[in-house]
Amino acid sequence: MKDAVNQASEDAQRASERIREVGPDVLRSASRFAYTGSYMLSYGIVYATVFVAKSLPQDNPVVEGFVDGGRAAIDAVNEAKGYRSDSFQSAPA
Repeated sequence: MKDAVNQASEDAQRASERIREVGPDVLRSASRFAYTGSYMLSYGIVYATVFVAKSLPQDNPVVEGFVDGGRAAIDAVNEAKGYRSDSFQSAPA
């Protein structure tokens, strides 16, 4: 019985050491997966949006809406960061 308790204690200690060794690798893999997945998703969304926007005729209310929405988003980000709106000039239409 004493041998079984000692063996279980040694096994638990080895398992604990192995977890400490493998832990950073698992965390690194999960982090890399999250980064790569997010990058691929955002790239796909942006690329598809730009492709659709570029395929539309330029004198079109939809394209003008994209341009105005983009400018509004930039202004909102600048305002959230505390930048003055008069210090940035938007590109001419």
